[in-house]
Amino acid sequence: MTEKTLHEAVLEYLEHLKGQGKSERTLYTYGKDLEQVEAYFGPDRKLSAILIPHVTGFLKSDALLKMHGDKDRSEITIKKTIRVFRTFLVWAKDQGYIDKLPLPKDTPTGRSLKATPEASNADTDPAAAAD
Repeated sequence: MTEKTLHEAVLEYLEHLKGQGKSERTLYTYGKDLEQVEAYFGPDRKLSAILIPHVTGFLKSDALLKMHGDKDRSEITIKKTIRVFRTFLVWAKDQGYIDKLPLPKDTPTGRSLKATPEASNADTDPAAAAD
């Protein structure tokens, strides 16, 4: 397993996405989402040192749930940030930077048909479902 800091892996992940032809807007928004992750964990944190209890803490933290000025983030924004973080961790595992995904069991794992608490409370707006 190759030891990487969170910041090193984030930069590499964004380059990976750029190589896949992702738009500049996608790269920008993913970068902003991952800035929140770095702000919470610290950019010099080793990826292998991020464990399930740490991710659980992030998912409940003001770093994720609040904007500057203590205003709540929208549920759509929170879900997108969680999705970006999750896909980043999956990528890091695929790269051999972590041995297993440090995701709590109740973390949505993607567009599966499994009912999750978030999915059962989601709006029935088709535009929201396409996200």
